[in-house]
Order: sequence, then structure tokens, then C-alpha cells
Amino acid sequence: MRHPNFIVVGAHKAATTSIHNYLKQHPDIYLISNKGSDRLSRKPYINSLEDAGEYLAQFEGATTQKALGEVSSVYLHGDGVATKIKNLFPDIKIIAVLRNPAERAYSHILWAGKKNFTLKEIKDFDSVILSIFSAQEKFRQPGLYYQNLKGYFDKFDREQIKVLLYDDIVHEKQKFFKEILAFINVDSTFNFDFQEHYHKGTLKIDNSSRKALQIINSRNNIKNALKFILRPILPSIKTFIEKKQEKPLPPLSEYVRTEMLKFYRDDIIQLQELTGLNCSHWLNGKPT
Repeated sequence: MRHPNFIVVGAHKAATTSIHNYLKQHPDIYLISNKGSDRLSRKPYINSLEDAGEYLAQFEGATTQKALGEVSSVYLHGDGVATKIKNLFPDIKIIAVLRNPAERAYSHILWAGKKNFTLKEIKDFDSVILSIFSAQEKFRQPGLYYQNLKGYFDKFDREQIKVLLYDDIVHEKQKFFKEILAFINVDSTFNFDFQEHYHKGTLKIDNSSRKALQIINSRNNIKNALKFILRPILPSIKTFIEKKQEKPLPPLSEYVRTEMLKFYRDDIIQLQELTGLNCSHWLNGKPT
């Protein structure tokens, strides 16, 4: 049974879905189809190749591809995952993509922290975001890149680790992917189709239209009768209501960025020393 020879370990909210979908275009790359299964973090019993049959079965569809891999958004900060990967695949190549940790946390909060913001909260949005950030470690911890990467640098040779910046996938996609392809030893002259965009977020608004959407989605008998009558136009009504609930994501404010970066400052400095990356633009508050 063939084994993976590279894994993208994260970071979370650092374009891992885009990376997965773009890399799938390459004829020499075979990826686990179910991105987000993250079995090496979700299955605690996988500690040796004897335990890893279910995980390795995900690569059974590989034929002539040279590079077999997985793209995960959680392995970088997952507890004990670096040790598990080392035990299973000691010669594997590790790729980490790092996003400005303040921007990463902000995106994470909007994506998972609170699906619907009230109009009152939106008026005091900065305070709401900082309150969530301060109260919940799950939004802070994935951005502690030095702390999370050190476990990989302690266990793997530096030649096995490639650390890239999210900034490059935003501004220099071809260069970004050429570096990945060269690192995993496949044809780096391949031209990707970048027309498709993934996970473009919107801000969910908790307003009166949400009540109408709840009626449409409910199973109450009276409401079901109403839905039956309106059935021919129900999809159009639902689409209209959903659009009323959404607004484009507001950019991260300079104030919130500055406050979040106070938390990450020491970790960023240590990250630069560990990796040799220049992250001064993060420390200076420059947006991606």
C-alpha cells in the first residue's frame, strides 16, 4: 500500500481549501479526496502503520502519480500530530502556509465563531470581535506559529519542511505553487487554472429576514401547508432572503489588528528566528 510523501499541515484559514483544489489539477499529484477528514488528528488510535489502514486506504486510488499527499488545516496546531506523522512517515515532506495571525484569527471568528451578528453588534463590531478573540483560545492558539511549528522542527530535518506565506498565494500564485511543486519533486512548469475562487466569505446578519428563513426551513404542519402553496416560488424567496442576510466581509480594522498583534508579537519574533522568514510586515500592521 502506498504512503503519502507530503502533507500540508495548515495553517487554519490560510487558503488550505484553495491549495487542495489547485494542487488536484496537477497530473503528478494525488490528494485525499475528502479534504477536511483530518484523520491523523481525529483518530487517536493511529500511532503506527499497523493502525493506519483506514488512513492509507485513502490513497488506494493513486496510479502513476509521483506525489501523494493530504492538505489539512488543523495538523499544524493539532495536539500530538507532529509526533504521529513522524512515527508513521519519517521521511515525509511537511508544508506549512502562514497567514498574518491577526487576519487569520479574524477570518476564523467570522467563519466559525458566530454565524449571525445582530445589527447592534455590527455597530460596535471591533469590540465584539476583540471580546470573542480574548474569550476563546480556539481562535488565538492556531496563530501561535512558532509554538505550533517548533514541534515539527524538533522532529524533522529542516530539509523536510517548507514554510510559505499566505501573502504569496494572494499576490504571486504562480510563484507560490512553483515552490510547492519543486519541493515535492513534480513538474514545476505546470500552469494552474486559478479562475475558481474558494471560501469567499460573507458577514451573516441576524435580522427580521432570518425569521422568514426559519419558517421556510421548519417542519411545523401549518408552516408546511404554507410552503406547499408557495412551493413554485419558494427557491426564489429563499435565495432573496439569504442575500438579505449577507453583507460583504468588512476588512479587519487597524485597531483590531493592532490589539491582536500585541498578543502575537513575541511569537512572531521567535518564528522569524526559527524559520528565517521576514514577517516584519505583520509586526508593522501592513495588511495582506
